[in-house]
Amino acid sequence: MNHPCSLETAERSLEWARERDYAGYDPYDGLNSPILSSVATNWFTRLVAIHGVNKSPVNLRPLLGIEPERNPKGIGLFASACLRLYEATGKETYLTEAEQLLEWLTEHTSPVADRNAWGYNFDWQNARRFFLPAYHPSIVVTVFCARAFLEHHELTGAAWSLEVAEDAAAYIREEINVVTVDGFDAYTYTPYDEFVVINANALAAAFFLRLSDHADDDASSTYTDDESLSGRATELFEFVLHAQDDSGAWYYAMPASDSHLSHDNFHTGFVLESLHEYATSDLGTDRARKAYEDGLEFYVRELFEADGAPKFESDTSKPYDAHASAQALITLIQSDDSEANEVAARVYDWSIANLYDSEGYFYRRIGRFFDDETPYIRWSQGWMTLALATLARAQAVYDETPEFTDRTGVPAEE
Repeated sequence: MNHPCSLETAERSLEWARERDYAGYDPYDGLNSPILSSVATNWFTRLVAIHGVNKSPVNLRPLLGIEPERNPKGIGLFASACLRLYEATGKETYLTEAEQLLEWLTEHTSPVADRNAWGYNFDWQNARRFFLPAYHPSIVVTVFCARAFLEHHELTGAAWSLEVAEDAAAYIREEINVVTVDGFDAYTYTPYDEFVVINANALAAAFFLRLSDHADDDASSTYTDDESLSGRATELFEFVLHAQDDSGAWYYAMPASDSHLSHDNFHTGFVLESLHEYATSDLGTDRARKAYEDGLEFYVRELFEADGAPKFESDTSKPYDAHASAQALITLIQSDDSEANEVAARVYDWSIANLYDSEGYFYRRIGRFFDDETPYIRWSQGWMTLALATLARAQAVYDETPEFTDRTGVPAEE
């Protein structure tokens, strides 16, 4: 993609968050209300409270006593965005800002974990499957926070950030539940449940694989000084390949009958982003590369409108969501597929035209019946800032490398 204005928009989006100390609302923070939390005491009342606030056509949070807060996953996203802006611009201020956010994460790990692990800043009821109290760890939040530390190490060579990433990987391996599904040992979402989510396993696999590349960077490494991390990553990716259906897509959960979503947009993007890491690695197989290509073809063909709007699911158009737009940009620009990059360009144009406010923030979504224009610090602002920073980094690579002949920053095939 060739979008020079993505840098300017990324910087403005980051500035908007910085001005608010990276604190804000979240679509699922309803139980942070002292009013609602006092009466929401079982799975049903919790769901009513969370989704009543989430789906309200007006923002009820100020009336319900819900305060803007920092979300650990959001801080991880902003830290990664700062690191990618540092790569794009060379400005030391972005590296400093990233390190300040990472320092905050080291000081705000989960209070119930002995290792580096993170959770959301609100109580969360996941349907009837599990209840996750505020700041209790989940695999997804931990991966996104730890990945920011790994990115920092890759850019700076700093031992401290690698140590945090390694410790987070150890937490996942030691504390997140494992359930055997069709002969595969797959992770659940938290230490407390048995719900197997495909994208969560894909994200963990990609994180483990990337971390395993730094075996020689730290002599004190627990998990990266042998093949245990890369081996576990390969096992998880084999599970992800097994879960792919004949259309090339993935359901949200395994077995598919457990899915409340079918083939949705941004979770498919997570799987593809992760699978790309495996397919293009030394461990990648022809089967993995074929699975990635089939999945990308389905993603491009079935999950976007002609104008670039990200469909909610392959058979459902709205709501068009900022989280889906952001992940689409990150996923699609990885590829050297020309059609994927054309879709990315349309997603970018559509997102700026329909979700971006001139004040510097992004609306959450365009819905079936009403639009949600509340600024959400993690869901929309964090994700779109990361996506725009990723575009800016790709543009910088393109601008500085004359032999790159396509618009992605990837060398054209000979």
